Amino acid sequence: WTDAAADPTPGMAGVEAALPLPDKPSIAVLPFTNMSADADQEYFSDGITEDIITELSRFRSLFVIARNSSFHYKGQSPKVQDIGRELGVQYIVEGSVRKAGNRVRITAQLVEAESGNHLWAERYDRDLDDIFAVQDEVTHAIVTAIEPTLGSAERDRAHRKPTGSLDAWDLFQRGLWHHYRFTKEDNAEAQGFFRQAIAADPGFAQALGAFAHARYWDALFGFAADPNAALAEGLDHARRAVSLDDREPFAHFALGRVQTLRGELDGAVAELERAIELNSNFAHAYFGLGWALMLFGRPADALERIDSALRLNPHDPAIWTFLAGRALALFFLDRLDEAADWARRSAQCVTTGFWAHGFEAAVLGHLGREREAAAALAEAYRLKPDFSADFVRQILPFRIPEHRQRFLDGLAKAGLEE
Repeated sequence: WTDAAADPTPGMAGVEAALPLPDKPSIAVLPFTNMSADADQEYFSDGITEDIITELSRFRSLFVIARNSSFHYKGQSPKVQDIGRELGVQYIVEGSVRKAGNRVRITAQLVEAESGNHLWAERYDRDLDDIFAVQDEVTHAIVTAIEPTLGSAERDRAHRKPTGSLDAWDLFQRGLWHHYRFTKEDNAEAQGFFRQAIAADPGFAQALGAFAHARYWDALFGFAADPNAALAEGLDHARRAVSLDDREPFAHFALGRVQTLRGELDGAVAELERAIELNSNFAHAYFGLGWALMLFGRPADALERIDSALRLNPHDPAIWTFLAGRALALFFLDRLDEAADWARRSAQCVTTGFWAHGFEAAVLGHLGREREAAAALAEAYRLKPDFSADFVRQILPFRIPEHRQRFLDGLAKAGLEE
């Protein structure tokens, strides 16, 4: 999701004119400082820096400063505000590496350049049995923490910004802010902002994909009076997104999600695998692939992909969907006690939806825990009063009829009406 910035003129520190900020989050990764007495460890700290730049550059929603520009600051200690102005970036990643014997401590932090405020920081202590494995592991952990933190910061920034001053990127982020609140009203509001973003920039593939995903949610959560019409409109926007930018992971993700609910599971799996191929750090694509595989009748494969999503982004604003998906995969693997636990976790999330309670009710129904199952179903009814067996049949395109029936049987034991 990223573009690498062209290198500015070498030796630009201290220039008076600041570079203009790009129309998406911009970030520079400064060379991690080698705090070890052993100068030979310099390659390790440089390697981590280079790997972080490379992995962040997979996110095309980010503008990542190229390696040569970032390494201009190696060995220096300028203020982050000065670096932000000189490189034209909003965010800066910095860190250090300290080695002692066969142990290494790596610290990293994400800083807002203008204010100098720390948005995220973490420390990683590892054994150096395999130095390259450690480098890969820590790089992966840092990148998968930075991207969602940036996303949350951008959504909050856009939400606070006066409506009259919103550009296409801000409109897109404002839409995402509403989208992740999981209500019918907010999802409609999100679509309005996505439409405005598309009107402001007709080539904005991510906004087209986001609109498609919002229509997918209209169908999945029963927000739309006509789910098929919602999915048809979503399909059109997702296909437009892919045609505009075939290397945009979110476009393929959105297309795969819409195809999933349309029952086009072969195409959905292909699109979601393509999204992961383009960005191996894309948690939602792993979850979407897991969900498609589960409907395909492959719960073991689904569980593996959903676990990847949870490892990549354990604090995602849509985390309840990850947890609920894991519960359903365990349900079809007949690991009912585990499934009940994960469904309960999903149902306890602040933004949880009726599906989480429905999954919990089905699992508890099969476990014979009738009172708890009825209570879970009551929560599903509270969030969606017209939740019914017919709705399940209409919305979830199980490839294996026995899986659909097993799910419906559990809900019937909890007291679900036709």
